[in-house]
Amino acid sequence: MNKLILILSGLLFFVQGVKAESCEEKQGAVDFGSGTTKAFVAVVDVCRKEMLSVVYEERLPLPLNEALEKSDNKELPPSVLEKALPQIQAMIEKMREQRVQKISGVATSVFRVAKNGSQMARNLSQKLQIPVQVISQEREAELGFWSALAQKKQEPQKPLIVWDIGGGSMQMYSQQNGKVHIYQGDMASVTYKNKILEVLQFKDPKKFSSPNPIGRQREAALQLAKNHAYLNVPAYFKKEAPRARWIGVGGVLSMSVQRQVHKGATGFTQSELDQVLQNRVHLKDADIDSDYRISDISNLALVLGYMQALKIEKVETVQASLGQGLLFYNLHH
Repeated sequence: MNKLILILSGLLFFVQGVKAESCEEKQGAVDFGSGTTKAFVAVVDVCRKEMLSVVYEERLPLPLNEALEKSDNKELPPSVLEKALPQIQAMIEKMREQRVQKISGVATSVFRVAKNGSQMARNLSQKLQIPVQVISQEREAELGFWSALAQKKQEPQKPLIVWDIGGGSMQMYSQQNGKVHIYQGDMASVTYKNKILEVLQFKDPKKFSSPNPIGRQREAALQLAKNHAYLNVPAYFKKEAPRARWIGVGGVLSMSVQRQVHKGATGFTQSELDQVLQNRVHLKDADIDSDYRISDISNLALVLGYMQALKIEKVETVQASLGQGLLFYNLHH
């Protein structure tokens, strides 16, 4: 009898192990952003709908929105993607080395805006042999929200607002009492930097890339961001902003601003950001150690201006990508 129990116990343990193993998959996603292309591979449990571990992550600076802004025909120059293709292919190959079951790709703002954006996405899909979908800004906001939920739990006592700023677009996303609230804006890293060049420095953004040093134009730059927030952010976000929990995702908030305020930390306050901007506003490009030096300082002003306008005291940040959000969303839908 004892022998039979041992056999049955062993069999049950084996079946449970097989089931657990069969629930686990390696899935990958690529986020073709306006300023950065991000690759992401995770082990997921499709039965329990959980992301178990990240096994590969890489970011490739690729200034697509900057190239589009300088274009005379509102098209993305094919040469920009062709030049970067070997690096993108190398990322995809590293993902495949992880033995992923599937890889999905999403393309964002610059592919929506460029006249040839859809064609460029199709070309990428063909050359990389992965599906690449150009997503709407509403969908981008939703995936940004899910990328935050993959790492942070919602607190029932206060609204959660996920804030995503990229190279060419800005999103805010919140769910409250079963209703979804979305802000879809066009003021982002590159567009704001170019607004400083054009409006405050009287320079043509097609000929000049960097506004640095911003120097004495700091207050005027902040006012540009504040005015945009006052005029464009919906009433829901203005009302809830001071008491809400803000989580920043995307390259501007979680990478550029967070790195400059406190590298390695997971959040920053309005006063901390104000101090850092004051310290860095006189820097020239040569003084800035970053792949994104032409927009790093203006990113600080953009975020601070919005925080001041909306009375946001603190922003938490998570190292997330839309690819991560896509995987987590797919697990739950």
